[in-house]
Amino acid sequence: MTNLIHRAATEDEAWIEEMTTKVGDWRSLSRSVYLRWAITINASELAESRYRALDPDQGLHTTTLRVVDGAPRLVPLAVWTGPEAADNYRQTTPLIAAYGVADLYGALEDIVFDAYEVFLRHHPETIIQGPEFLELRRLHRRRTGSAEALQAWQAAWAVRYGNWRRKKAYDGLPRVLRAFFTQAGLRRPSQYRHTDIDDWCRTLEMIAELRHHVVHGMGAVSERLAELSGTPTSLTFDFVAGAPLEIKLHHLQSVECFADQLLTALNLSLIERAIGPVALPPEPSGPGRG
Repeated sequence: MTNLIHRAATEDEAWIEEMTTKVGDWRSLSRSVYLRWAITINASELAESRYRALDPDQGLHTTTLRVVDGAPRLVPLAVWTGPEAADNYRQTTPLIAAYGVADLYGALEDIVFDAYEVFLRHHPETIIQGPEFLELRRLHRRRTGSAEALQAWQAAWAVRYGNWRRKKAYDGLPRVLRAFFTQAGLRRPSQYRHTDIDDWCRTLEMIAELRHHVVHGMGAVSERLAELSGTPTSLTFDFVAGAPLEIKLHHLQSVECFADQLLTALNLSLIERAIGPVALPPEPSGPGRG
């Protein structure tokens, strides 16, 4: 889908214009992260085929750095025959997909918090209430008085938002996404029929659970990941509780697909927040729909 940008007619809509302008960059971020890992998987598979076809007396010679006589030097670490190298590449490919999922989740986290920050920056009163933020509120009121006053507010805001984000991260990204949509007054696009914000949060929780498996080196599928898999909103996730954890390219593709769908939903929701329901070609399902 082409990204839709809303041009603000009033100051109250400035945050919507800024956010819709950024959707394209966020989409490029998730795609770039995916492509980085996808081409690495492709290279690994090509290397496996190449080494599998080598003559018996050919193989892979891998070096590393060691300190020899007080200086770093390249030394042999492993020498594999062609079949041995091919087998090692085959074992490496799933690891690449796993780390790709974790990296893409990080991109999703950046996107959700960046979007939230745009809204909060235009509505700072949301997180600067209370006596401890008296000085922040003073800086905000005086920000238009001079360039120095604006810089002082921006610096103070960056600190406040950074602290807020670090604390909010403990809530988990699905809860952050739901809170963002609620505070910003965003709803699912009017043309969507199959999924809603709760479904998107559930899919995000599923991706988060898989990332947890990757980060903590879990070798078997948890009950929760299995429960979140195999539903209409689980994309191609098909994990079974207790089974060995096998992450494949299609899981990585699913996460990228979800990111793209979520950004489309956000884009349309922002447009409709500003101007009301819009008539577009049918958007068949919405984020997380398999």
